[in-house]
Order: sequence, then C-alpha cells, then structure tokens
Amino acid sequence: MTGDKNSGKGAAMKDFRSALPPAAALASLLALAACGGGHPPAAKANDGAAPQPPTSTSATPDLTSFCPQTALLQQAQTVTLFKPGRSDVASQISTAQITGISGACTPKTKDKQKLLEVKFTANFLANNGPANHGQPVTLPWFVAITKGDKIVDKKIYYVTLKFNGNMSTAAATSKPVKIEVPAVPDSAGLEILTGFQMTQNQLAYAAAHPDATP
Repeated sequence: MTGDKNSGKGAAMKDFRSALPPAAALASLLALAACGGGHPPAAKANDGAAPQPPTSTSATPDLTSFCPQTALLQQAQTVTLFKPGRSDVASQISTAQITGISGACTPKTKDKQKLLEVKFTANFLANNGPANHGQPVTLPWFVAITKGDKIVDKKIYYVTLKFNGNMSTAAATSKPVKIEVPAVPDSAGLEILTGFQMTQNQLAYAAAHPDATP
C-alpha cells in the first residue's frame, strides 16, 4: 500500500465482540468455518478485499460512520485438537481460543477513490495438552466479510503457538490484517467475522463443550 494518501482520522473499530449470527446465517457461516478441513494451505479470497460499489456523491459525512462491524464468530472462537480418531482427555493435543481482536478503521484515498481501511490483529491462547508434549501448535483461522446471510469474501491465515520451557500455555498475536472497503453507507452493513478454520468433528466438539478453555 505504498504511496497511498491517508485522509481523516482513524477510529476504533465498530463493535469488537463475540458474534452470534441470526439462524439464517449460522449454517452458512459454520459451513465456511469448516470448509476445506483443518489444515490444508489454501487462501480463498482476493486478499480480504470486498467488492467495491461506486463511491458516494453525497455531502461529506463522517466516513468512519460507514465502518463495518468486526467480531469473533462465537461458534468458531475455541477449537480442541486430538490425536486422529480419538477424543478422550489423554489424546488431547491442545485447546486454543481467539481471546480478542483489536484495531482501527481509517478513511483513506487510493487512486482518487475514498476507502475505509480496516486493520486489526487477533490474539490467541492455547494449552499444552497431555498428548502434545510441548510441541508447537499451528492453527488455521479465517477472516470473512459477510452481509446479512451472505458470505462476500474470505481468507485463511495460520498462527503458530510455541510452548517455551515447561509452560502449560502459549500466547500469540497475528500479523496485522488489512481490509479495504468503499467509504459509502452500504459498508456499514458489512460484518467482518473471525474464527478458527475447523473440521466438522471440531465444530461438533466445540458445540458440545461450550465452556472449554485453554
């Protein structure tokens, strides 16, 4: 993004929270969270950017009022890994959680078009399960742009958590994620959701154990 000209002041991102989407959207979002299984490397979006409708020609408003909401998808916030074919305590590799996201939404101008740049990081925590023996744990997680019950765009990222010494838990922060959307009123109806990329078995376990924590 070298050479972009920033205009206006950044604002704290609108509504960092845990999202429990409407029933109509939940099935497609959980299918998205499980798409492609647990670990194959596949980026499924064009760098996280949403399609861009024409810019607004109305009087100059506070552009940050058009910032999308950003949230954690509650059903994909925690994942538990086991040895293949097992789900008992002794076979647990790790339970990991996205503990929060933080960032800002900033107006900018790019190629004479007014945009909003959403930039944030995600924080992760994982435990060293009985079957892990201190090995690093690498987990896929996603960022999806949604509007109502439709998935507009998505990209998969990876985070590695390392257990130093005899530590029972490990923490990590992602590299910054940047998403550009048009600085128009319609962008306020977008939601940027974050969660773990999970298998169907992992989703089922998370639903059956909602209180699982690292």
